[in-house]
Amino acid sequence: MNILIFGSGVIGTTYAWQLHEAGHQVSMLVRKLRMVRYSHSGVPITYTDMRSGKKSYGQTVFRPKIVDKLEPSQAFDLIIVTVRSHQLGDVVPYIAKFGGNAHILFLGNLWDEIKLIRKHLPGGRYFFAYPGIVTGGHLDNGINTYLFRNDYTWIGEPGGRKTDRLLATLTKFEEAGLRPRPCSKIEDLLRTRYMMDALLPGLLSKAGSSRLFAKNNTLIKQYIMALKEGVRVCKKLGVNVTKQFPLNRLYFPTFILSHMIRRSMTYEVQAAMEAHMKHGPTEKKKQYLDILNTGKRLKVSIPYWASFEKYMDFS
Repeated sequence: MNILIFGSGVIGTTYAWQLHEAGHQVSMLVRKLRMVRYSHSGVPITYTDMRSGKKSYGQTVFRPKIVDKLEPSQAFDLIIVTVRSHQLGDVVPYIAKFGGNAHILFLGNLWDEIKLIRKHLPGGRYFFAYPGIVTGGHLDNGINTYLFRNDYTWIGEPGGRKTDRLLATLTKFEEAGLRPRPCSKIEDLLRTRYMMDALLPGLLSKAGSSRLFAKNNTLIKQYIMALKEGVRVCKKLGVNVTKQFPLNRLYFPTFILSHMIRRSMTYEVQAAMEAHMKHGPTEKKKQYLDILNTGKRLKVSIPYWASFEKYMDFS
């Protein structure tokens, strides 16, 4: 399988690196400004790997095969799109025009962008995934990535079908240690994860840091209430959250939920959240406002969610 990673951020670079390490044929599409540096110096990667149950720390340099444009003659079998959600308005029409016969896997945060994809690509051309296993941030000349054991790369087809390309992708990701799991309701999962990701930047901005958030019982309770409001927005859109962990635990008493959140805030989780907060402010604000504006449009009362808006200015 000839694979192209379209997007050279933390997610795209980490998946390209791991697939390459597993022996797969992988290329990365990068902007011309990065092309010379990637060709000569590679991408320095600082990593924390917890997939085996033990913590492994290290540094490496990944030297990917790179291209700076997409052409049908390149004959990629699979294009994995990992750009930020606010960039998809330009990226999706471009791939539709120049992607040849490649299958397109959208790996990342999606909300209304699902409608955009349906508009430009025919059914059967694309499928979806969420990179729950990976997070991190950019360094001055590379990336800092965290690979977790307690989540997965969730992959699914629109409509929940089990197709040959889905099974082939699951196999490739398994060989690369990317912990793939099939998901029959992938669009529901994408929207709930999008909602959860959208709240964290304002939350940490208000707290001052992930460490301070983990110690602030009042703010944790506000977070829980805002999540419950976000769930109501998702339900109004027809999203089934009953099988979406951890949102399907929100009926627990607040004191139990608060305890669960504090326990989940390990040192590595806090460090990963801090790294993630340092890049992509445009996407972060867009995600938050997407939920806020959808709630207003659907007439869902979301006062706790709205209270974080003033903390979303990262300029």
